[in-house]
Amino acid sequence: MRQTQPPPAASDAPAGRYAGAKRQPSRYRFETAGYEQFQVICVGAGELWFDEETRLEPGGIALLRIGSTFTLHTREQGYKGVFFIARGPEADRPEFRGASLALVADAEARELARAMERELEAPGEGSAELLVGLGQALAWRALRLAGRPGARADLQDNGRYWAERARQALEVTLWSGRTAREALAPLGLSYRQLARHFTAALGVSPKRYQLTARVREAKRLLSETGMSVTAVAAELGYPSSQHFATQFLAEVGATPREWREKWRRQKAEG
Repeated sequence: MRQTQPPPAASDAPAGRYAGAKRQPSRYRFETAGYEQFQVICVGAGELWFDEETRLEPGGIALLRIGSTFTLHTREQGYKGVFFIARGPEADRPEFRGASLALVADAEARELARAMERELEAPGEGSAELLVGLGQALAWRALRLAGRPGARADLQDNGRYWAERARQALEVTLWSGRTAREALAPLGLSYRQLARHFTAALGVSPKRYQLTARVREAKRLLSETGMSVTAVAAELGYPSSQHFATQFLAEVGATPREWREKWRRQKAEG
């Protein structure tokens, strides 16, 4: 059994309350029956598994209550994030006792976790107290989320959240010439994870969505502007007009010039 102990209390942080960065490598495992402290972990990168079946990806929260039984572990990859711990008299609250849960952060919880990450990246005067305050706010937000009906089911929303972020990233980079993998890299989740969420939510892979979206924009430019096929290809980031024409033909069944001529005829015919 492996367990990460909380860091020593800083001189300006309240005794019994701790907050900071949390990380564990791949193949980490922690099991407990009768947990002796209260802790909230918000995953920022990688994967953390709660018990054996629930995967917590970025935005996932482990709400770990005193007296509970649970397992935390990692598989092929580790995770990193932020945490808040209360121990001793500071943990003597009825809300801190009971069953542990896996949750998904809402917008407020995500912003609190990001604020903790920013403070950890650029600490200053009063950082220890500030982190504890932010961590405690995150903990109370997690407790509120846990009190909502269907809190466990909300984990499904995490996949939809990442799928929508990926879709938006693909849309705003349509003109850049980036591949789907390159367009999604800044999101902070692995391409494999994003592709799984994306396909589950939208029924197509990110690569297929990007291709279809580029063809959609190509049709718009061909129909609404007088741009040449070469100019349309350059506008959409294709490496060459030939590459653009080949992909367009494969998707539409006509070359860009053929499609434009057909569209103009149909428009003229009314």
